Parts: sequence; C-alpha cells; structure tokens
Amino acid sequence: MLTKRRILKLKLFHGSNIEIENIDFDKCRPCKDFGKGLYLTTIEDQAVKMAKRVSRIYGGEPVVTAFSFDMDSIGDDLTVKVFGKADADWAIFVLNNRNREFADISSKD
Repeated sequence: MLTKRRILKLKLFHGSNIEIENIDFDKCRPCKDFGKGLYLTTIEDQAVKMAKRVSRIYGGEPVVTAFSFDMDSIGDDLTVKVFGKADADWAIFVLNNRNREFADISSKD
C-alpha cells in the first residue's frame, strides 16, 4: 500500500567507509533490497556496524554520517511504501529490486 506519512524530524545515520558530504544517487549501487538509493537508519549502532562491515570489505576506515531530516522541508512529494511486516508483498518487493532483469513480480499472480 502506498501512503503519505508525516514524520516531522528525524536524525538518520549512514554507515560507510567514506563520509557523505552530498547525496549523489549516481554513486549508489543498483539491485539492493529496497532499490538504488542511500540507505539510512534511525539506529546509530546499526550504522556503526555497517560502517565496520563496509570498511572490512572495501578498505578504509569506518565512518558514520548523521543527517537531520525534516519532512516539512521537502513538501508533500514524498511517497513512502509501508510494510507492516515481512510478508509476501514485502518479499516480492525485495525480489523485484534485486532482479537485474526487473520483472514486475506480483503476489496477485
């Protein structure tokens, strides 16, 4: 189900081996679980663990970049896909994003 959500202010974290000064979606890897994009979390410890993992794989030092995110600053144009649980629709969404030859797999088929 697509829905509009109003979350006013969030502190979000990104774990990597480089500091993110400007978000550049062209540098994001495709075919990730939730599509191409910058993956963020509200859980700082989760970002720290990801930063350590990424630096082990690709080299460099672990870096956690924090972002202040204010929904009011971007207006009403953000559409959010909400999953209440990891069910069949969630799994199909992930499969579609991982598929390099995107096929619109649907749970209704």
